[in-house]
Amino acid sequence: CVDAQAGLETGIGAVLAALAGINVVSGGGMMDYETCQSLEKLVIDDEICAMAYRLLEGIRQRDDPIARDLFSEFGKQAGGFEFLTHPHTLQWFREEQHVSRIVDRGKYGQWVADGKPSLAARAHKRVEELLAVPAASGLPSGVLAELRAIMGRHGQRYGLEKIPAENGDRGN
Repeated sequence: CVDAQAGLETGIGAVLAALAGINVVSGGGMMDYETCQSLEKLVIDDEICAMAYRLLEGIRQRDDPIARDLFSEFGKQAGGFEFLTHPHTLQWFREEQHVSRIVDRGKYGQWVADGKPSLAARAHKRVEELLAVPAASGLPSGVLAELRAIMGRHGQRYGLEKIPAENGDRGN
C-alpha cells in the first residue's frame, strides 16, 4: 500500500542523498524492504526526486529584481494589483517552481468537487497515462553494435575476454 509513511521515508532519503551530492538512488518504486515493486510508488518517487533536485537549485539571487517595472505598472491601476495571473508571473513561474504532474496544488473546494482524489489515486492515473504511450522502438540501427564494440574494447583493456550478458549470456 502506497501511504504517507512510504512517501515520508522516500522524501527524507531523497533529500538527504541530494544534499550529500548523491545523484543516483536505488529503490524507486520499491516497498516492503524492497521485496515488491509498485508503479504508483515509482511515479511518486520520481516526483520526490524532482522536488529534491529543485531544492538543490536553491533560490536564485539577482542583483536587479526581475519584476521591478511591474510595481509601477500596477501602481497605476485602480483597485491595487494582482500578480498571479499577469503574463510575467506565468512566464517566470514555471522556471522558478517545480510543477508537479501528480501533486494537487489547486483549491480545496475543487479537490472536494473532484472527489478528493488521494496522491495514490493521482499516481495511479499517471501510471495509466504512461502505460498508454507506445513503447519506444529501440536504438537506431547500428547504435547497439557500436556500443557493444566500445564495451568490448574497454573490457579487453581491463582483461575481460567477454562482456557479460552479451548475446543472451547471463554469466551462468
